[in-house]
Amino acid sequence: MRAFPLVHRLLAAFLAFALTLVVPPATARASIGEPAPSATEIPAGTDATVAVLPLEVRGEVSDADRALLERNLVEGLTRGAFRVVTPQDVAAAVGETGPCKEAACIQEAAKKTHATHVVTGIVVVEDRDYHVELALHDGASGARIVRTEEGCEICGIADAGELVATAAATLRTKLEALARGPSRVSIVSEPTDAVVTIDGEIAGTTPLERELVPGKHVIRISKEGHISVEREVTLVEGAQESLRFTLEKVPSRLPKRPWGYASLAVGIAALGTGIFFTALHDRPYKIGNNCQGQDVDRRGNCRFLWDTKWYGMAGVLAGAALVTLGIAVLLNTAGAKGRRGKDRKGRRSKKKAKRSAYRPDVGIGLGSLTVRGRF
Repeated sequence: MRAFPLVHRLLAAFLAFALTLVVPPATARASIGEPAPSATEIPAGTDATVAVLPLEVRGEVSDADRALLERNLVEGLTRGAFRVVTPQDVAAAVGETGPCKEAACIQEAAKKTHATHVVTGIVVVEDRDYHVELALHDGASGARIVRTEEGCEICGIADAGELVATAAATLRTKLEALARGPSRVSIVSEPTDAVVTIDGEIAGTTPLERELVPGKHVIRISKEGHISVEREVTLVEGAQESLRFTLEKVPSRLPKRPWGYASLAVGIAALGTGIFFTALHDRPYKIGNNCQGQDVDRRGNCRFLWDTKWYGMAGVLAGAALVTLGIAVLLNTAGAKGRRGKDRKGRRSKKKAKRSAYRPDVGIGLGSLTVRGRF
């Protein structure tokens, strides 16, 4: 009867020894395994896409209000189909570096947080006025992709938080559109070398090709001496859009070329008439039977004289003004005609274009003649 308990004890000891060989202790496994990641560590290879840098606040804002603004920013972005790295995680991964404005700083933040895009933000506080500016940057190049601004006057921190959330939603829409693939737009204008402004930012001069995020964009074409043209376009992801703009010249305040010839001819005639009447003043009036008999004194002076001084002066002034106007019209229309020929044919040489640039610009005013140009 006593042998069975002994056998049972030996069997239990053997099983316990076998288990110690098969299953290692939990403490030993923890000591030789990889350490658990911390809460602020961003592991590589995850779906993290957007890294939100700490907001740059200019003005009197408490730490609690700053945290509220950053929380609204993160919430506005997290509604999208991508992961957001919070400002606290970015600060833990990158460190306290202050405002991050340079491309190298943005690239470093993207690299250390394994993000493809980086969001920077500036909040300016003046009394109770808030101005919010957010920008989305490409993590690989550090270049800014899109910027959005919001502002309010005489508002509280809750209103400012809503501004941040609205601006973040705009960036989220742009980022989701980028995920679907950018659109490419080609812009040409007549005449060329016109300044292209896209969504309020200068993009270059025509002809221009550029990738834009899908959606609505406001494109403005402007050139000195021409009427600016603005158009709102809606771009579809992955599509190629070609836009052509024709700029009209600013209407000249001078008449057309035929009126220049007419003004010149009438002016010359009036000028000659004025000179003639000026020279005729105080001469004997010998028309008809005047200056005969009793109309002549003992010295031979006629009692009747021409009184045409004021008519002559009026003719000279009017003639000079008409001649000046005619010359101004002919010079200006000649320059416009040459420029139209250049824009239409496109075959004028640089030497001729340079001579055209030195053409004087003539204008008239009240009692003045103005000539502008490089001589």
